[in-house]
Amino acid sequence: MKLSKSFDQEEHDTLIKECLFQLWSHSDDLMFIIAVEENGEFSLYDNNAASRVAMGIEPNKIYHRNPIREMFPEEIVEGFYRTYQEAIDNKKPISIEQYFVKDGSDLFYNTLLVPIFDKHSKPVFICGISHETTKIKTAEKMAIEAGEKLQEYNIGLKQINDNLDVKVTERTAALELAKAELEEALEAKSSFVARMSHEIRTPINAVIGLSDLALNTHPNQEEQQDYLRKIKDSGDILLNLVNNVLDFSKIEAGKLSAESVRFSIEKLIRTTVNMNVFGAHAKKLELITDISDDIPEFLLGDPLRIQQILVNLVSNAIKFTDFGSIIIRLGCNKLDNENILLRCDVIDPGAGIPSTQLEELFSPFTQADNSVTRVYGGTGLGLTISRQLCELMNGEIKVESEIGKGSTFSVFLPLLIPAQQPRVETTYSDNTLQALVVDDHPLPRNILAQLLKSFGIESLCVESGWEAIEAISQSKQSNSAFDIVFMDWQMPDMNGIETSKKIKELFKELAPPILMISAYDKHHVQPYLDSGVVKQFIEKPVGKSTLFNALNQFFSLEKIAIPNKRIEPIPNLSEFHILLVEDNLINQQVALGYLKDTEIKVDHAENGQVAINKIKQTQYDLILMDIQMPIMDGLTASTFIRKMDLDYELPIIAMTAHTSPEDEEKSLSVGMNDHIPKPIPAGLLYKTLEKHLVRKNAQKNLALKPKLPAKSAISDELSMLHKIHSLGVKKAIDALKNDSELYLKIVRSFWRQYQPLLKDSNLIFSEHDNQHLLNYIHSLKSNSAYIGAQNIFKDCSIIEDRLIRKKNIDRSTLTDVSKNLSTLLIELGFIFNRSEGEHIDPEIDFKITLGTVLILLEQSNFKVENYFSILESKSRNTEYSKDTTEIIKNIIDIEYERAAQLVRQLLLKLPGS
Repeated sequence: MKLSKSFDQEEHDTLIKECLFQLWSHSDDLMFIIAVEENGEFSLYDNNAASRVAMGIEPNKIYHRNPIREMFPEEIVEGFYRTYQEAIDNKKPISIEQYFVKDGSDLFYNTLLVPIFDKHSKPVFICGISHETTKIKTAEKMAIEAGEKLQEYNIGLKQINDNLDVKVTERTAALELAKAELEEALEAKSSFVARMSHEIRTPINAVIGLSDLALNTHPNQEEQQDYLRKIKDSGDILLNLVNNVLDFSKIEAGKLSAESVRFSIEKLIRTTVNMNVFGAHAKKLELITDISDDIPEFLLGDPLRIQQILVNLVSNAIKFTDFGSIIIRLGCNKLDNENILLRCDVIDPGAGIPSTQLEELFSPFTQADNSVTRVYGGTGLGLTISRQLCELMNGEIKVESEIGKGSTFSVFLPLLIPAQQPRVETTYSDNTLQALVVDDHPLPRNILAQLLKSFGIESLCVESGWEAIEAISQSKQSNSAFDIVFMDWQMPDMNGIETSKKIKELFKELAPPILMISAYDKHHVQPYLDSGVVKQFIEKPVGKSTLFNALNQFFSLEKIAIPNKRIEPIPNLSEFHILLVEDNLINQQVALGYLKDTEIKVDHAENGQVAINKIKQTQYDLILMDIQMPIMDGLTASTFIRKMDLDYELPIIAMTAHTSPEDEEKSLSVGMNDHIPKPIPAGLLYKTLEKHLVRKNAQKNLALKPKLPAKSAISDELSMLHKIHSLGVKKAIDALKNDSELYLKIVRSFWRQYQPLLKDSNLIFSEHDNQHLLNYIHSLKSNSAYIGAQNIFKDCSIIEDRLIRKKNIDRSTLTDVSKNLSTLLIELGFIFNRSEGEHIDPEIDFKITLGTVLILLEQSNFKVENYFSILESKSRNTEYSKDTTEIIKNIIDIEYERAAQLVRQLLLKLPGS
């Protein structure tokens, strides 16, 4: 068509119609026109080629007002009708998210619906265009799942040690309470046990704490890592031994009680196996778990006591077994909707016990044969305590055994079922997946096959590497190839690694992905993970959630309900100065190792007298005080400090192996503020320091700054903060003990600190030195955690981890941090700039306004029209005036998506972007 030089309305309209028709004919987006019928029904007036292909309709077939109800299933039709009616009722365009399942695959669309009315305001048509967003949704889902997996791994590293520390605290406290009520002889014995436990905890603190710190330095040699883990596990075993002695004393005094809390059976069994796995590995024994599907995922009871029983039984089985497999089998009888009887069997093929000596097993300090102690070692307390713990929980323990054929210990415990269990919803592809399970032991083969079946996955089980190779070869010939292979590592003749290498050599790129299964020595598999011979390592025992996470790396399954896990961030305490009062050199090293990660400044004193002299010369923010020290102990020193004429507040925290309630009362009575037990739990140490330093300092410093707005204004600002999607406001306020005013102050301080990034977002990249960048990222991670900016916190955690391990940084992650931080600062600026009424840099102010407009456009919010005059005034006489005019024009034309695109482009043009 020839274009006229002067404006011709008819030519103009014809050209637009021709262009729109070309878009209609060639666009990959789905376009359609729905006719509104007189009877309230809807019919398909016409749709473009892309829409017809998606619907399976012949591209050239002629339609005219074809009823919607005749074209789609009723459940889909109802959804269409609701959205059509919503567009008519709103009398304006609406944007909706739509989800479909096609050929077993999830499809997501963003659809714009535009209602068309006649001159009598009667709806005539609904025009629509749908843009597929499946790839975006998939990427978002993968990012979320990757974050959850990272959290799960991080928490798992400290899980065993933290749980055992809690048990030590509870048991020691109960022992100290019982001491006062015992007769003189029992009191003397209990006092002796308490004193010895304090002395024993000093080397335990060294073993557990130093090995934990050494592991956190990420030793380069795998052999070193292996040795350190075994040292730490030896410390945990020693701690368990101390627990048994202390528990026996408490049971004798009748002071032990059980609690009732919600716990996960799968997590409990995994911890039990992890605590025994190295002992089993040393004797080349396999630990096999068999958990019945009938057991609810969560139960109510005392998980620490149940775990203690199972750890005792499994460690006993390992001790008396020289070869074969030890089975941990769990089943239940459901008594009613609220109660079950849990049965736990520990089965070993060991030496066996004569029937005449079975009952003696549960007597203290005895074993089946006096000579057995010399062969196997042990105190003879484990089974005694296990029986008494069972009775404490209204359960019982039984044993069946035969010489030379092994033993079965059975525990029966009545437990409650929580009112709410997580819903597990899975969907599978119409084409059933095929798995190959390779394991020389029939029981774990069958257990894994049953778990796969629960996901709708069929499996073939074989017992050797050669059978696996033959099965894959036959599957290739019959065109029914396996989708995935689960390979046990420890197998006779040809182990799992050798089999995997052989499969890769024979079938090359046609080889199915291989997932290696083992309970230990993951670092030996790492080279084969790096080379691609093995795709993933799965740690035994393989539970349902573990298997789901593994499968979800390769196939699309709906998400299983998995309990959320939290990571407690290490606070940045670089602005504080504290005094550590500790006479034991190893305890000093452990404490200083944990404190080093907080970047806090630490002075040291070896006793109370030296501490007092240092306090006279230096103003400290906090004192960490040991109790038992030469020359002057911690209690005496604290009493003296509280009598000193100090013109500032000085928190004193007891850090000691004296952990009974009586000891805590003594500490508080002399003016101490808190109590940390030994061995030192790193998480509790950080929380205690944060409690007495960070939050109090935030209140103190912010009090010196301009006053916050009135209560109503605070409420308004908090309400606006809740609308920022990237902020977890509720959780952050909960962490501050529901102090919403303090939270608002902290967020405002965060905004002020990082506001310069809006002027130049490259500031985050400006640190050329990795150590400076690490400090910057560490500080940002901690500050983000306080305000609930989880996306920034997670990205900073990834960057910090790679910097610590001296690995290359993914620049895209740094870019994400910068973008997310800039977006958050823009949103915060919109809230705080208005309330403070202070002078703002014009470019920053314009960027904040554009950010607000972008948010409203992405929400299809018509309130965006209220910003026309603001945009015009702030861009007037600038190089951005033309861009602003174009944005406003698109908003007026209800082209929100195009307007949002122009806003993003303009934000990139602005300095510092």
